[in-house]
Amino acid sequence: MSARLNMKKIREFSWKDKTFTEITSLLKKNNTTINTNFSKNSYFIPRPLKIYRREVVVGNSNNCNLKTSSLIRDFDMPGGTIVNSKASSLNGLTNTLDINLTENKYERPGTSTVCFSQADNARRRVRSGGMIKRQFDITKNNDTYHTSTNQYLVSRNRTFQQNQYNYIKQGNANVKPGDALSKQNVYSANGINHCSKYYIPSATSFEYQWFDIPNYYNPDGVNQYGTYYPVNIPAGYYTVEEVNAIFQQVMTNNFHYFIERSTNTKVFLLAIAYNNTTQLVELQSVETNYNIFNSTRYSLPLNNINIEVTTWKDFLKDTSQESDITNWPGFKITANLFSAAIGFAAGNYPSNIIGITGIGDQMSQGYTGNLTFSSSYKPGLISLYIPIYYKPNNPQFAQQGAVSASSHTSRSRYNSITNNTIKYQQAYGLSVANALAYGVPEGGYTYKDKLGYPLKKTPVFSKYSDTMRTCTTTKISNMI
Repeated sequence: MSARLNMKKIREFSWKDKTFTEITSLLKKNNTTINTNFSKNSYFIPRPLKIYRREVVVGNSNNCNLKTSSLIRDFDMPGGTIVNSKASSLNGLTNTLDINLTENKYERPGTSTVCFSQADNARRRVRSGGMIKRQFDITKNNDTYHTSTNQYLVSRNRTFQQNQYNYIKQGNANVKPGDALSKQNVYSANGINHCSKYYIPSATSFEYQWFDIPNYYNPDGVNQYGTYYPVNIPAGYYTVEEVNAIFQQVMTNNFHYFIERSTNTKVFLLAIAYNNTTQLVELQSVETNYNIFNSTRYSLPLNNINIEVTTWKDFLKDTSQESDITNWPGFKITANLFSAAIGFAAGNYPSNIIGITGIGDQMSQGYTGNLTFSSSYKPGLISLYIPIYYKPNNPQFAQQGAVSASSHTSRSRYNSITNNTIKYQQAYGLSVANALAYGVPEGGYTYKDKLGYPLKKTPVFSKYSDTMRTCTTTKISNMI
């Protein structure tokens, strides 16, 4: 108490708040009860002692009595009172008569709305046991809450370990990271880049042109053009890679791709990419003919029953189907949200589109090689990465500062083996240099090592003829 002298009194907070009618036990003296209607079972049984006992409610205790009392500990002890809200008679010591409920209906018993239920919120906090439910920012796919500084730095790719790797984004990729020639290079950190994505507020779309042309074999005097297929982009947050993935999925559904036979991978002829050097979005179109995509290396896509889809196969030949032709599929961009996202004006890319004249001749597109078109203004869709300028003072070991003795020894051994390999190559040729390279046996391989040693054979001459016979060894000890 002396610590609170000359100080303001600490405010007392009621932990019960608004409650129902409650009754506590009381001390009461047992009195003799005069009753003429005794049952036979109670004959010769002693009566209760006339002492004070703690009872909840016995009879009517409304009248004042010095011996009728209650203790403070009954109020402080949890469960020391009994809720008596439905009792018709209020016998006993009534502590609280406030029956008015709170005005907030979500604090009343029986409500099940979790977000406004005080009881459910209290249980959730107690049951979590310190575990935090992970919540993500949909614009960055990143946690919105961190319990430590390390988690926060990791989420932003700012830790020292995440910046020890050199993933180049801009500059000369042929120079060694960290030396003087790489001072203009920009690299990205090691990890997931949680950067803000570009937001498309409402659904938008664009189209791409493929090789199939209506009335290709029966031109009616009117120019015919390649069919356009729509690509729908729902509203949401996107990167360039995610938009290109949606585009490739549409082309996959339409069977508009080749399959490389050696790797069994899909080869798409159109793509949306981001150039890290120019920081612009690119629309890419691949030169297509049967000399480049020949049947030896490439095949047509397969449908659900493993049959080749040939709906657009013949459109890479002229209308007479006698000679191959070259086409470039393209994009058709309209003035909408997607054009602003990629930074392109409305139009066709390439401008010369696929088509035939009214007499069946191919419209020459007049291009050579693969085509790339860049944004005409700054796009909204960009490549997401956190730039780092990788400049360690010890670039040979890709580390800031000195290294351990074991690391230095390993590097010296590696450099010695590499230098000796180059010297052997100049003197003895590439085969010996490869044999003495790092990670292979010390001695070079010879032609005898590759073929192995033949089994021993012993010549035998018979005394009855001049014919020589060869005997093959049958014991392993004689084969060596």
